[in-house]
Order: sequence, then C-alpha cells, then structure tokens
Amino acid sequence: MEKLMKAVPKSIALIFPIFLFSQDADTTNADEATKESYTNIDFSYAQDKGNTNLKSISYGFSYTLVGDAGPVNDTELLISFSRSDDELEGLPFTDDQSLTLMFDIWANQKYSPFLFFQKSFDNIIGLEDRINYGLGGKARLFKGFSVSYAFLFEREDYLDYTYDSTLVVDTSMYYDAEWEDGLWAYGDSIEAGPNEFFRHSIRPKWKYKFLDENILVDYRFYYKPRVDDLNDYLLEHELKISIATFYEALSIDLNYTNKYNSRYDGVTIINDETGIPYKKIDENISLGFSLAL
Repeated sequence: MEKLMKAVPKSIALIFPIFLFSQDADTTNADEATKESYTNIDFSYAQDKGNTNLKSISYGFSYTLVGDAGPVNDTELLISFSRSDDELEGLPFTDDQSLTLMFDIWANQKYSPFLFFQKSFDNIIGLEDRINYGLGGKARLFKGFSVSYAFLFEREDYLDYTYDSTLVVDTSMYYDAEWEDGLWAYGDSIEAGPNEFFRHSIRPKWKYKFLDENILVDYRFYYKPRVDDLNDYLLEHELKISIATFYEALSIDLNYTNKYNSRYDGVTIINDETGIPYKKIDENISLGFSLAL
C-alpha cells in the first residue's frame, strides 16, 4: 500500500499534462469539448517603523480549469498557492506557505473521485515541512452540502527533539513532558527527523449562493486523524463569505479559519525563536478584496 501511495505523485504528474493537452485540443464542436478557467490573485504589503516596527507581506493565487479531459467529462484542475511572512519587532508572527494541486473527475456531478497533493510549512507552529498526497471521493447531497473523504500518505517534519534523561534548572528553553519531577531542556538534544504515516481526511462542506448569486458562503470542516493513532489529529474550520461589487470581477471577501492541533494539547513545547509555548489552537480573520481574471 505504501508503494501505491508513493506512486500517486507520478500519476498526478502524468494526468495533469494529459488534462492540459486535452483542453487545447480542437474545440470546433462546442457541444463535444468545452473549457473555462478562473484565476484569482491576492497581494498585500504593510510596513511600520518607529514606535512600532512591523513588516507584513502576503500573496497568493489560485487557478481553476474546468472542462473535458479526453473521454472524461466535467473535470476540474485546481492549482493554489499562498504565502505569508510577517514580523513584529523583529520577531516572526506569521511564516507559512502552501501549494495545493487537485484533479477532480466529474467535479460538478453527484459523485466525483479526485487526486490530491499538498506541500506546506508553518514555522510559527513548528511545522518545518509537510507533504501529503492521495486519493479521495466527494458526494454531493443537498442544497450545496457535500462530504468528501481522502486517504493520504503524509510526511511531516516538526521542529522536535529527542531528549536524554538529564534534568536541568536553566530556564532558557524547556520541554514540559508532564513529568512531575522537572522540565527537560533542548540542551544537547538531537532534533528528531520527519515522520511518515497515513492519514484520513474527512471534509463536510456547505457552499451556497444568496441574493441572485451576489453573496457566496463557503464553509468547510476538516477532521484529519492518523490512521495508526486516532488521538493524533487535526481539526480545521474554514469560512469564506464573498460579496460581489459593482465590478463583476471584484469581490469583498471575509475569511475566517480556526485550526486545532492535538500534538500541543496537554503538552507544553517552547518555540525556541519566541520563547513562547506552542498553542493548540490558531485563529485568523481577514477582510479584503479578491480579483478574478
């Protein structure tokens, strides 16, 4: 099974060019071959100097290609990238990046299988690198509500350490393993390597348009437990409300995310850059504009 999952990226690499080539095929008969593409671009930059020293930059784009891939009708290719890098008083408070590829067969029909690949990092929570990829399927149920499931192979690398049995009294950098007899320091400890395992990904989703499709509400909830340890899991809430403006391609977007990581629940691990423990929940809310090209 592991060999099969590791072969998925090669399958994706083969399928994507076939899909793109089929989109450029002869479309003389519009009833036999159609395609549409959507591109969204986001960028923001801010800098303060003086009493407050702040530097903030974020950008991203998403590209969606919908159409017929050879004999398969109604397919969808998604490429999405986002990057955030913020510093306050010289200390990072946002440092993350994500690249997502998804190929969805029969994307707008009741049942649709898909291939998924994602590479990301989030240094603020100690995640130096995460790669996951696999196979999944989606079922559309009623009034914009759908449920999807994916079986993923994952390789994650957290800023983590293995520890010896020496207790310390220095309070500079500690790891609290919930032992009553003391705290453990990074000291001469060795950074642990990446872990490889399988993960479930279950995602209910509700996406609906109101007021003549001028307001879009998109809510998604992810539950991602490890296959071999259900107590190690991720929970993610994502809410997007998009409001159309007087210009068709420009919309006002309200985004909210809430992410829970079980690895930091009940265990205190100090961020060696900030001296602050990692927290089990991250929340983000933003208001901005989105331009569709």
